[in-house]
Amino acid sequence: MEYAQVLRTIAIAAAGTAVCMGQTPVNKKAHHQTTQGDNMLTEQNKITARRWSEDLWGRGNLAIADEIIAPDYVRHDPGDPFPAHGPEEVKRIVTMLRTTLPDLNIEIEAMVAEGDMVVTRYTATATDTVGYMGMAPTGKKIRTTAMQFFRFENGKVAESWAVRDDLGTFRQLGHLPEFKRKGESSEHTVRSTPDKRY
Repeated sequence: MEYAQVLRTIAIAAAGTAVCMGQTPVNKKAHHQTTQGDNMLTEQNKITARRWSEDLWGRGNLAIADEIIAPDYVRHDPGDPFPAHGPEEVKRIVTMLRTTLPDLNIEIEAMVAEGDMVVTRYTATATDTVGYMGMAPTGKKIRTTAMQFFRFENGKVAESWAVRDDLGTFRQLGHLPEFKRKGESSEHTVRSTPDKRY
């Protein structure tokens, strides 16, 4: 047998063994290109998630909504009485929130992405000058922590889920009482103001 023929036989045998063992031979160049493309898409999704939180909601730049939100977008937010489908309804909610909290600022503190999903952990800060959720204005500063999950489709936000500390926000505004654990003195009162370490 010639040397080239031996190499072909070894390659065929190795491929056959890999298939039998449940492994698929990998075209390293194609795999690298796919992985590189997936990484670029994941990074783009992270940029879009940051634009959603910090620019659209945090700065009130409504024009971004049409760029980053899918036409059939669905908002899943069990703590919020305002559903949203599509960019126009998101703009309506952003406008309503920013009217209530004009100095609203959102800062993303952590972000994780995999496939078509991005998760952010952020803190929203604002001053209650108009009256939050129909309550009388308090003039108090609020600091609310939250997490948001995004699912992307064709580079746009197709769905989102948010989990916020709404209870803590109402406590900070004085609309709900601070609470004590049974048997603790007032020096051990559980406060609603989030610890800044997180």
